Amino acid sequence: MKKIKIILLVIVLMACALGFAGLKIFKDKTTSKVETYLLEKKGYNHNDIYKIYTQIGKAPLVSTTVIFNDDRSSRYFYRNENGKIYQYSRAPVQGVDDGTKLYKHNEE
Repeated sequence: MKKIKIILLVIVLMACALGFAGLKIFKDKTTSKVETYLLEKKGYNHNDIYKIYTQIGKAPLVSTTVIFNDDRSSRYFYRNENGKIYQYSRAPVQGVDDGTKLYKHNEE
């Protein structure tokens, strides 16, 4: 009976480890796709990007946040939907947008 519990524990731990590894790989691939979009389609270079990361949340489920070096007080949000990457929103890094902030990297 003790062997079965140990085997089940190992299986559960392995499943959790695989799940976390798969999630990290997915987030890294999504971040890479958005970065490639910015570099190749929008003409930015690596030095223009201060920070880029992908998060999984409620809505939208997957979102990549980009902070540019020349506008570190703003966050730009990108999605990859049906193979198309687009900027869907932007917000200040701290606080809320009161409608007066100018965003340097706003996409229509």
